[in-house]
Amino acid sequence: MSDSKALYSSNAKRYIEDTVPSNLVDQGRYERSKAREARWNDNWKRQPVNLNEVVKQFAPGDIGHGHGVKYVFTSDRYEIRVDQVAGYPRIFDKRLKRYVKLDGKAGTNQETHFKILTRKEMDAQ
Repeated sequence: MSDSKALYSSNAKRYIEDTVPSNLVDQGRYERSKAREARWNDNWKRQPVNLNEVVKQFAPGDIGHGHGVKYVFTSDRYEIRVDQVAGYPRIFDKRLKRYVKLDGKAGTNQETHFKILTRKEMDAQ
């Protein structure tokens, strides 16, 4: 079983430390992501998720890849789009063309944003 949290975290660290400082486009993405986090983080924290479990459920076996400010895990039906700066994932259903809740059903904007648990929080579960 791959450790999706570790893959995401190491890529996010590289993105923030290496890519952002040297790229104006990514600097803008970084700033917008931090602004979203400042505005919405308290709401996201109401739905904490273990990234390994989310990937196991919606994109089993995928190791993901960086795509700008996002890190994306993909299956035939779903894309888990994880913001590398703000630490929130969203699950996109490619058939419904909508973001979904953890039960796979379409949800509101607020219902489809989650906050990734830290490694320490994951280990405590």
